[in-house]
Amino acid sequence: MEPMWPDLLLPTSPSRRCLDRFSLLDEEGTDGLVAFWPLLEHILSQSVNTLAQLIDVLDTIAHVNSGSSGTANDYGLLREAVEQHSDTFFSRLWPTIVHIALMLPDLFPARKIPVLQPGEKLCLTTKEVSCLVAHQFLCTYQLPPWREGHHDFSIWYGSGQRHPQAVRMYLTALFSYFDEFCAESRMRNVGASLDGHVEFSLHTFDGPETCLAWKLDQSRLMRLIVVHLEKFSTEPQEAAYQGHSGAAVVSANKDIGFGQSATQEELYVGNCPEACPAVLFTPTLQDNQVLVIHGARPMLRIFGQRRDIVWEKLVSGEKQGGRMLLMDALELDEAESSTMLPDLKQENLTRDIRKAYTAYSSWSDGANPIVWTGLWGCGAFNGDPATKAILMWMAASLAGKELRLLVDASQKDFGVKFGQFIERVQGAWTVKDLYNCLKAIPEGIGRWETMDWLLENVSERL
Repeated sequence: MEPMWPDLLLPTSPSRRCLDRFSLLDEEGTDGLVAFWPLLEHILSQSVNTLAQLIDVLDTIAHVNSGSSGTANDYGLLREAVEQHSDTFFSRLWPTIVHIALMLPDLFPARKIPVLQPGEKLCLTTKEVSCLVAHQFLCTYQLPPWREGHHDFSIWYGSGQRHPQAVRMYLTALFSYFDEFCAESRMRNVGASLDGHVEFSLHTFDGPETCLAWKLDQSRLMRLIVVHLEKFSTEPQEAAYQGHSGAAVVSANKDIGFGQSATQEELYVGNCPEACPAVLFTPTLQDNQVLVIHGARPMLRIFGQRRDIVWEKLVSGEKQGGRMLLMDALELDEAESSTMLPDLKQENLTRDIRKAYTAYSSWSDGANPIVWTGLWGCGAFNGDPATKAILMWMAASLAGKELRLLVDASQKDFGVKFGQFIERVQGAWTVKDLYNCLKAIPEGIGRWETMDWLLENVSERL
């Protein structure tokens, strides 16, 4: 049984009560607490024209909400980012953030958001999403019960960052996002011309395993092309790159979201502030679930990963969000040692095919649908590239989608070899043949060695 989580209570909820630690209101109840929302309104009514005033407001909210500054600590990186935007932050960005945040009662009259359930969708207007993002900036939410880590942007504020350049990049994307509202609305009617939608949907594989077994026998391999890149970039998340019916795989964690470093998931989500509220209402992904985010607009185009990152700002017409498939890979870096490659264990093969198939079959609109992906789960999670690439090819074929496998310069040798493997089998094999190929790999073959074994031993249908 999957756990049933309570709805996310918004800051306007009457059950959100807190200590008035600084005696700002004279409305203390018999329980010694005050309603959170009126207190927040009072805090946000304060004049903010300097860094000191900004930090005072944010720190007051943090202490009222959780009793301390938390991960924001000294607000060092936030101070730096605001100073770099000093010509617009206090005159445009801060008033916009406050104005959008105070729209919460009107935009969400129920004062709560339902947690995504299997098979459900949450479609929010651009204005609604911007309000949720504004409150993530202000750090007014309480931690959802299923999360152990971050749920707002306070993790980006302190100076003690393990990857400061990545955090600077995420704050740049966030400020660019709010600046877009300033340019569009001129503060007269925030969000009026930004009338798009962002859709969050939790897809679950709910069919019998025999369904996939039957499709293995019946399905021909769809087209797969290896795309060689000098560096990875976030371009595949852009709608213009994907096309109307495309999607990009995001190598996610079970608890999806943004972060402080520069993994693929952190880059893709942190670059799209409209995707960030997903952490508030998306429960921990189960082995048969994926999250799909459609329409969240990127602010930057980021090149490289981890320590090697640079970025450029997108112009307005380029900020069109595509479809992101957030799939958590098996954490094989923690797998027990064995003579068999962990990827090839039957339970792991079944789990990964089911996971990828669920993602790739989550939409059906448009002609010539294409999935763009890197080597899913082959970084920190230690997956075997050849096995993972074949599993994704199988899943895409079962779902009727073409696949584009993106490899950068560091993976060039693998990309060339896998291209040779594709040439041998594409057009003649079924998905079942490819599955039998994986099953034929003997024990003792190590990670990164499977591709060589396949090229040496597979010349025709097994």
